Amino acid sequence: MDHSLGTVALVILIGLGLVVLAMVVSGAFVLVKYRVPLRGVVAAVGALAYLVSPVDAIPEIIFGPFGYIDDGGVLVAVAFYISKLVAARRAAVSGHPGIEASPSRRRRRG
Repeated sequence: MDHSLGTVALVILIGLGLVVLAMVVSGAFVLVKYRVPLRGVVAAVGALAYLVSPVDAIPEIIFGPFGYIDDGGVLVAVAFYISKLVAARRAAVSGHPGIEASPSRRRRRG
Protein backbone atom coordinates (compact mmCIF):
# COMPACT_ATOMS: atom_id res chain seq x y z
CA MET A 1 0.00 0.00 0.00
CA ASP A 2 1.29 3.37 -0.99
CA HIS A 3 0.16 6.22 1.27
CA SER A 4 1.18 9.73 0.52
CA LEU A 5 2.26 12.05 3.29
CA GLY A 6 -0.84 14.16 2.71
CA THR A 7 -3.15 11.21 3.34
CA VAL A 8 -1.38 10.27 6.56
CA ALA A 9 -1.46 13.89 7.75
CA LEU A 10 -5.17 14.10 6.95
CA VAL A 11 -5.92 10.94 8.94
CA ILE A 12 -3.91 12.27 11.90
CA LEU A 13 -5.68 15.65 11.78
CA ILE A 14 -9.09 13.99 11.61
CA GLY A 15 -8.17 11.83 14.60
CA LEU A 16 -7.01 14.84 16.59
CA GLY A 17 -10.17 16.71 15.64
CA LEU A 18 -12.32 13.84 16.90
CA VAL A 19 -10.42 13.75 20.18
CA VAL A 20 -10.85 17.51 20.66
CA LEU A 21 -14.54 17.24 19.78
CA ALA A 22 -15.00 14.45 22.35
CA MET A 23 -13.26 16.56 25.01
CA VAL A 24 -15.46 19.60 24.26
CA VAL A 25 -18.65 17.50 24.34
CA SER A 26 -17.68 15.82 27.62
CA GLY A 27 -16.75 19.18 29.13
CA ALA A 28 -20.09 20.66 28.06
CA PHE A 29 -21.83 17.64 29.58
CA VAL A 30 -20.14 18.26 32.94
CA LEU A 31 -21.00 21.97 32.83
CA VAL A 32 -24.68 21.21 32.16
CA LYS A 33 -25.07 18.16 34.40
CA TYR A 34 -23.61 19.82 37.48
CA ARG A 35 -25.12 23.22 36.71
CA VAL A 36 -21.78 25.00 36.93
CA PRO A 37 -22.23 28.74 37.55
CA LEU A 38 -21.50 31.30 34.87
CA ARG A 39 -17.99 32.01 36.21
CA GLY A 40 -17.06 28.35 35.64
CA VAL A 41 -18.44 28.42 32.10
CA VAL A 42 -16.49 31.63 31.41
CA ALA A 43 -13.32 29.97 32.75
CA ALA A 44 -13.86 26.92 30.51
CA VAL A 45 -14.50 29.05 27.42
CA GLY A 46 -11.50 31.21 28.26
CA ALA A 47 -9.29 28.14 28.55
CA LEU A 48 -10.49 26.90 25.16
CA ALA A 49 -9.85 30.33 23.65
CA TYR A 50 -6.33 30.33 25.12
CA LEU A 51 -5.62 26.88 23.70
CA VAL A 52 -6.59 27.82 20.15
CA SER A 53 -5.10 31.30 20.34
CA PRO A 54 -1.79 31.84 18.55
CA VAL A 55 -0.64 34.03 21.46
CA ASP A 56 1.08 31.98 24.17
CA ALA A 57 3.03 32.62 27.34
CA ILE A 58 5.51 29.95 26.19
CA PRO A 59 5.36 29.74 22.36
CA GLU A 60 5.65 26.25 20.85
CA ILE A 61 7.48 27.52 17.79
CA ILE A 62 10.41 28.65 19.94
CA PHE A 63 10.45 26.08 22.75
CA GLY A 64 9.11 23.04 20.89
CA PRO A 65 7.26 20.53 23.06
CA PHE A 66 8.03 22.56 26.20
CA GLY A 67 5.70 25.22 24.80
CA TYR A 68 2.74 23.03 25.70
CA ILE A 69 3.46 23.39 29.42
CA ASP A 70 1.46 26.62 29.72
CA ASP A 71 -1.44 25.11 27.76
CA GLY A 72 -1.51 22.12 30.08
CA GLY A 73 -1.27 24.42 33.10
CA VAL A 74 -4.30 26.40 31.94
CA LEU A 75 -6.29 23.19 31.43
CA VAL A 76 -5.33 21.82 34.84
CA ALA A 77 -6.10 25.13 36.59
CA VAL A 78 -9.55 25.42 34.99
CA ALA A 79 -10.35 21.75 35.65
CA PHE A 80 -9.38 22.24 39.31
CA TYR A 81 -11.47 25.42 39.53
CA ILE A 82 -14.53 23.75 38.01
CA SER A 83 -14.14 20.72 40.27
CA LYS A 84 -14.16 23.08 43.27
CA LEU A 85 -17.33 24.75 41.95
CA VAL A 86 -18.99 21.34 41.50
CA ALA A 87 -17.94 20.29 45.02
CA ALA A 88 -19.34 23.52 46.47
CA ARG A 89 -22.59 22.96 44.56
CA ARG A 90 -22.86 19.41 45.89
CA ALA A 91 -22.19 20.60 49.44
CA ALA A 92 -24.88 23.26 49.11
CA VAL A 93 -27.35 20.73 47.75
CA SER A 94 -26.67 18.17 50.47
CA GLY A 95 -26.85 20.80 53.20
CA HIS A 96 -30.12 22.37 52.04
CA PRO A 97 -32.93 20.03 51.07
CA GLY A 98 -34.77 22.85 49.27
CA ILE A 99 -32.05 23.13 46.62
CA GLU A 100 -32.40 20.64 43.80
CA ALA A 101 -29.36 18.77 42.51
CA SER A 102 -30.47 18.75 38.91
CA PRO A 103 -33.63 19.49 36.93
CA SER A 104 -34.15 15.77 36.18
CA ARG A 105 -34.66 14.97 39.88
CA ARG A 106 -37.63 17.24 40.41
CA ARG A 107 -40.65 15.69 42.04
CA ARG A 108 -44.14 16.46 40.93
CA ARG A 109 -46.44 17.62 43.66
CA GLY A 110 -50.06 17.28 43.26
